[in-house]
Amino acid sequence: MASFRAEAPRLAMDWGINLRGVTHYTDEKGVALDAAPVFGAVTAPNSGIPAILNTTVDPQLIRQLITPTKSEEIYGSEKKGDRTNKTVMFPVIESSGYAVAYGDYEQGGDSSANANWVSRQSFHFQTWAKYGDLESEMMGTASIPWVAEQRTAGVSVLAKQQNLINLFGVSGLENYGALNDPALPAAITASVKTGTATAWTSTSDPNAVYQDFVNLFAALNKALMGNIDNQTRLKVVVPSELSQVMNYANTYGVTLAALIKQSWPNMEIVFLPEAGVTMSGGYTSANVMQMFAPEIDGVETVSTAFTEKLTMHRIEQYSTNARQKMSRGGWGTIWKRPMAVAQMVGI
Repeated sequence: MASFRAEAPRLAMDWGINLRGVTHYTDEKGVALDAAPVFGAVTAPNSGIPAILNTTVDPQLIRQLITPTKSEEIYGSEKKGDRTNKTVMFPVIESSGYAVAYGDYEQGGDSSANANWVSRQSFHFQTWAKYGDLESEMMGTASIPWVAEQRTAGVSVLAKQQNLINLFGVSGLENYGALNDPALPAAITASVKTGTATAWTSTSDPNAVYQDFVNLFAALNKALMGNIDNQTRLKVVVPSELSQVMNYANTYGVTLAALIKQSWPNMEIVFLPEAGVTMSGGYTSANVMQMFAPEIDGVETVSTAFTEKLTMHRIEQYSTNARQKMSRGGWGTIWKRPMAVAQMVGI
């Protein structure tokens, strides 16, 4: 029987085969009556299988949460012109005149109409979606559609910017937001809840907070001179950080939400992050509540407006990467009838 120890020198010299660490052939066995030979492992000690072989990647993509964009949902949205238009004009018509007692030869009495034009300026903005060939292929091995994700990110960036413009406008332009239009009526102050505190979080009594709704409705009703009543469809914007207040309950178990529904059956309460100090990112200095009639006499009170919601421009292809410009534009928020909204701060 051939012995590896005897043949190893010849294998190395004649064939250049060097088997370092090998001590024997697998079929070499000990001779009868001899002590059993001990053969060590011919390879490095193993520590199991590679970790990647027992690792799995979940197919669901978990995107990081961001503050929701709710301006269009709350205030409405409509298209005005296109991206070639820099200014939009809104005609405002007012009737005027007076009447006198009738007489066959009476010449008194007069009526007329007056027209004014309110203008707004558009603002257009952009971002880029960029991706490389190798990075896209590498992400593809993890089942991530990288090009689609880059474009999704671009759409999200533009939507967040539009939401910001809808709420706070653009400085230096006739482009205003739903919360800071200079034509909005001055805000009234919330009622005192405990001591000198007016904040809703300073109490747990729904009746104390309910009084703020009564006061705000009274201010709106007075401004509209009888064009609304308790049955009119109304919308109330409340900071998202105060949504828990709607669950305040009195000693009879009646919640604030139930009290409001009983008094104003057609009132809708919506929650806006940017209406509160904590969630506005520094744009709002005080918690604010708005109450408005979405429509009066067939005319919308308010709407956000856009020139286009998304334009995907030409793809620029380079040697091993590509990029694509994405743009959007809008007019901010148009309060067509600013007297149809009432505001309150200090809640």
